[in-house]
Amino acid sequence: MYCDFYSQTDLSLIPGYLRALGKEIEKKAAPGNTISTLYFGGGTPSVLRIKDIEKLLQILHENYSVSPEAEITLEVNPGTVDAAYLKELSAAGINRLSIGVQSFCEDKLKFLNRIHSARQAVKTIHHAQNAGFDNISLDLIYGLPFETKKMWQSDLKEAVTMMSSHLSCYMLTIEPGTPLGDTVKKGLITPVDNDTLSKLFKDTVQFLDRAGFEQYEISNFSKGHRNRSKHNSNYWNMTPYHGFGPAAHSYDGITRSWNQSNIIKYINKMDSGRLPLEEKETLTCEQKMMEMILLSLRTLEGVDLIKFEALFHLSFEDRFKDILGNLLDACLGVVKDNRFFLTLEGKLHLNSIVEAFADKIL
Repeated sequence: MYCDFYSQTDLSLIPGYLRALGKEIEKKAAPGNTISTLYFGGGTPSVLRIKDIEKLLQILHENYSVSPEAEITLEVNPGTVDAAYLKELSAAGINRLSIGVQSFCEDKLKFLNRIHSARQAVKTIHHAQNAGFDNISLDLIYGLPFETKKMWQSDLKEAVTMMSSHLSCYMLTIEPGTPLGDTVKKGLITPVDNDTLSKLFKDTVQFLDRAGFEQYEISNFSKGHRNRSKHNSNYWNMTPYHGFGPAAHSYDGITRSWNQSNIIKYINKMDSGRLPLEEKETLTCEQKMMEMILLSLRTLEGVDLIKFEALFHLSFEDRFKDILGNLLDACLGVVKDNRFFLTLEGKLHLNSIVEAFADKIL
């Protein structure tokens, strides 16, 4: 389950938003469905009061069968929470935190327009640990225009020192039409070249491997299997999920749907008794096949060949014989124990490999 908190700076909308969110959860109620993960994310859900989070958890428990062992994650940003808040958060039932550190380098934080300092990031992590959280994930970003190997390794060393159980390490993505994209377009900033990004990616995997973290997904690293994000793993395994809130997506195994993204329209629709559906699509067999390949190749385990054949009634190795041959010959992929997965070098070429499968399928 994914509670998608829409990013909105007008905090006066919170009461109406929470009212609408509660109504949507109740309207989509499925008491027979056992929920194994809850995720409060998108924007900064930690701007909510503890009693608001407790109320949402209560509504969810009343309308769904939430497993006693459910992983319940909430995203927080350093500088927005204090020690008391985190203790209350733990007492409310949140058992996993995803902290948007991004970097422990002041220059990087300034470039990323983060509101917190490196000192505040460290302080937030310590407060979380003292509050009893032992399942903490840190988000980090690398590949900034001025970033060096030394600068990125300093971030990784600090993150490992913090004794977190999970790290999400994302390459900076420069999207067209964004302020950063416009700056690049004007020639004021030169993005990091692909060779440097590739080296940083390899350095990340190797450094964290030595520190005891396994790369179980292309951007995600955990201290052992038990510290993997169960919520995100469900996504990558194409497990059905429910999404609530503006722009939230849902998937029932056949159909994908998503909500109205405008928060005012979202509130108005729920107040009028209508679901805030923006659009939905029924996935074709080819789309499901493509999504399974795309998502699986991001993971450590890769494509489950037995599961693929059971779902689509054809052999993965026969259907993609030519592509597999090329990838195996180039040492970009491996077939082992009824699975096909990418090597470290293969992961560097993930996008082009996925395109090759897409050309064959779609």
